[in-house]
Amino acid sequence: MTDAEGFSGLAYVSGICFLLLASLTWLRQQRHRLPYPPGPSGLPVLGNTLQMPHERQWLQYVEWGKKYGKIIHLSVLGRSMIILNSADVIVELLEKRSKLYSDRPTIPLAGEMIGYDQYIALEHYGSRQTEGRKLITGALSVRNMPKLHQIEESKVVHLMSRLIARPVEFRLHLRWFVAAVAFEYTHAYQVEDCDDYFVRLAERVNNDFNTVVKPGKYLVDIFPFLKHIPGWMPGTKFKAVAKEARERVQRLADETFEVVQTRVADGTARASFTADLIEGNPERTPEEEDIFKTTSMTFYAAGTDTTVSTLESFFLMMTLHPEIQRNAQAEVDHVIGSDRLPKVSDRPRLPYVEGLIKEAFRWNPVFPLALPHYLNQDDVYEGYHIPANSTVIANSWAVLHDPSLYPQPFEVLPERYLQQEHGLNPDPKSFAFGYGRRVCPGQPLADDLVFIVAVTILATLNISQPIGADGLLVKPNVSCTGVALSHPGPFECAIAARSVEAEHQITHAASC
Repeated sequence: MTDAEGFSGLAYVSGICFLLLASLTWLRQQRHRLPYPPGPSGLPVLGNTLQMPHERQWLQYVEWGKKYGKIIHLSVLGRSMIILNSADVIVELLEKRSKLYSDRPTIPLAGEMIGYDQYIALEHYGSRQTEGRKLITGALSVRNMPKLHQIEESKVVHLMSRLIARPVEFRLHLRWFVAAVAFEYTHAYQVEDCDDYFVRLAERVNNDFNTVVKPGKYLVDIFPFLKHIPGWMPGTKFKAVAKEARERVQRLADETFEVVQTRVADGTARASFTADLIEGNPERTPEEEDIFKTTSMTFYAAGTDTTVSTLESFFLMMTLHPEIQRNAQAEVDHVIGSDRLPKVSDRPRLPYVEGLIKEAFRWNPVFPLALPHYLNQDDVYEGYHIPANSTVIANSWAVLHDPSLYPQPFEVLPERYLQQEHGLNPDPKSFAFGYGRRVCPGQPLADDLVFIVAVTILATLNISQPIGADGLLVKPNVSCTGVALSHPGPFECAIAARSVEAEHQITHAASC
């Protein structure tokens, strides 16, 4: 090749590079000329800060959505917040463009000061977060699920026994069951009751988390510079809150890990998620050990509160809808019979029960608003400029109550997932466990726990409205409590064995 030819080729490549650079520059300029998504007008500097709801934010976002559309732009002290109110925009941005939207925003109190940003839920996207997810998804792989199913089926008979003995304490029994399964699988640790030291500590950590992630509750999340002012100054109560919460979450991670580590060292450890990590990595670095601790803690602590909430919703649904309970019981009786208790392996043959479980996840979603995502560079959607560094929030409640996806969205209709002539409603679990690369890795565990409890109750117990002192049925309260995480409000229900034979079956199974 001659020098002239070489120069000509270099000039051609350079020209192409110049055109690409010019095109990117033009696109960047055009993005900044595009409008933000619509939203309520705000004040100078403050933006929409004073308009942000403090309770049940998802409902306000739905109302704004009726006026401004499926994607809304808010400004909080100059920082952009993007609300996604429909399934199509959530799928397009958080699923199809997950590479751009997989990070979490920095939350000064919960993340930096308490340290929740070292745990998978709030951890920034990167190698550490990816490694933790891989550990959990591996533990919940198809190969490992039989062991988990064995634990679930063993513990659920004791749950039924407790429900029959003390039905008024059904919420307490649900908490015990979920904690008992989770601790057994992750640490081979036996939980006898909810007064267990680690259970109480885990619940304190969960309560801390649900409190400190509440938007706008602490000024330091709005004015991050406040974290640098001395703790003796007025208005710095958040520093004491952070110190106590940080100590609790660290104690929970350290002490539960140390229990298993001691057992491994003296040769008494039974097989568990944490024991496998310790035994399989004898030369682990301090950084690896920290990932093991935080992942183990996330495995049981993060999933217990959410799964209990879904089970509470199931109890409320059964209390309110005896006809649905009878339909589900009829299917269970037909498929399983009365000579044995249900197993997880029965699930594929129980489509109506499956629909009922999907409704438990949809009707009162545990996370009405998905944990926030963070956009790491400018983006464009349907002619709107979505600026880099935006906090992006998916309104899962809006999607799960969208009548175009779920007709009669406030009704409990298990058959909505069975009616082929109108097109099947989408599986709500696609919207209830997060999105994209931040979908909850513990979903298989939560899904299994809800199924085995629901199907065993349907096989052996009746849940109904209690009778009040006046002799009339007491209608349950259907309100919800919580901010980041939603629970059904306080309600009463009556629980009894379906038959003498069912009670004997439970008693026998529990004694084995």
